[in-house]
Amino acid sequence: MKRKHLSSIANDVLQRSAEILNTYIEGIVEEFEVGWKSETNGYSRKLVEFCSLKALVNICSNIEEKIEDGSFNQFTFDMMLDGERPSSADDESYLVYILSCSV
Repeated sequence: MKRKHLSSIANDVLQRSAEILNTYIEGIVEEFEVGWKSETNGYSRKLVEFCSLKALVNICSNIEEKIEDGSFNQFTFDMMLDGERPSSADDESYLVYILSCSV
């Protein structure tokens, strides 16, 4: 299930984290929200960081295989991209920027 407040890449990282952990996105989000302090900023970024770090712990238990099959590289690259644009508002501003450059 896509989350409207997350960027497309953040939604992808969230989905892949759930797959790596063999669980549902809703379960990870619930676990995150138990410890989330609503007075702090950056919900989107912190949510994806939480989920991706849990997935990385799982990946690292078999790191050699994950490096060989390319899944470690792809996942960490997507995590890096997500760090630049974690929310859907970031997607929109990036699209506006790209469109303005092509004119």
